[in-house]
Amino acid sequence: MKNTFFLILVLTLSINTYGQHERVTNNWKTISIKDSKLGEINYHVFRNKIDERKPLLIYLQGSTNFPLFWPHPRGGYSNSITLNWNSISDDYHIILISKPHTPLVDSLEITPSGRKQYPVQDGYSEKYSLDWRANSGNLVINHALEELSVDSSQIVIWGHSEGSQVAPAVALKNKKVTHVIAMMGNSLNHLYDFILMERLSALNGEKSNDEAQANIDSLYIEFEKIYKDPKSTTKEWFGETYYKWSSFTLNAPIENMLKLDIPILYVAGGNDRHSILNMDYAKLEFLRKGKDNLTYKVFPNCDHFFMETKIDKSGKKKWIDHLDEVNEFTLDWIIKKL
Repeated sequence: MKNTFFLILVLTLSINTYGQHERVTNNWKTISIKDSKLGEINYHVFRNKIDERKPLLIYLQGSTNFPLFWPHPRGGYSNSITLNWNSISDDYHIILISKPHTPLVDSLEITPSGRKQYPVQDGYSEKYSLDWRANSGNLVINHALEELSVDSSQIVIWGHSEGSQVAPAVALKNKKVTHVIAMMGNSLNHLYDFILMERLSALNGEKSNDEAQANIDSLYIEFEKIYKDPKSTTKEWFGETYYKWSSFTLNAPIENMLKLDIPILYVAGGNDRHSILNMDYAKLEFLRKGKDNLTYKVFPNCDHFFMETKIDKSGKKKWIDHLDEVNEFTLDWIIKKL
């Protein structure tokens, strides 16, 4: 009897969860590509006006192995997509690409400390890398051009955070790309960010110079391990495999950006501790090389997700969302660069 009750409970929860997930899956058409090297690639096209002829916009999300959407505890769904796809989809085919062996939508686990996490799926670690993301992006563009009615005068790669590093690599592989948008992503070796954070913490008085130096010395030891075994998918540092770290850092994003002659929009947040110190270098390097295809735009008070924090008269924090402003600026830039 207990076993029967448990089975009914599990089935009921599964049906309810699936029914909830349909709120997301009904809005996106999922298309699968089978590739002998990359395995299965799943990309998702927003259904709004999907049969109309429109330009193509491929969005590349940032890091973590999370699905693209996950249920919010207070209802609805959360995501880390810095793109107003509902409004933009009137004028563009919007495409999202799932990471390897990762669904479009699924529930996250909440740890006792309140941290969100998602179980690493079988096959994810063996594939997840800059190479997989760049090559899958290339294949998705070619496949979408056959599946959808596309105005090929605009094929836009739009990456945020880690996706910002991927976008130029996709454009190098696929010559049909007309615009690259890279937001809140480093231009130099990503591992250098960890060293910068230590230096910045010491300069801000958050720790001593001795402590920061000791941490940096420890970082160099870890980085040496990564580069000595760059293909390892079993050894990890900072929650990611050596293979992931090496693939994203053997070449710096600025190297790929400089190889492109198509328009590039590089967007930073002046209050983004993750990236801003690293990003400023890109504009200098384009100037040094005499290249004029980079537009560098800094939103001075924005953090990594385009939020501005202010303190009101009572001393309480107030958050101002600049995402609409960023999206509007970006879309205007695309049109100006046609």
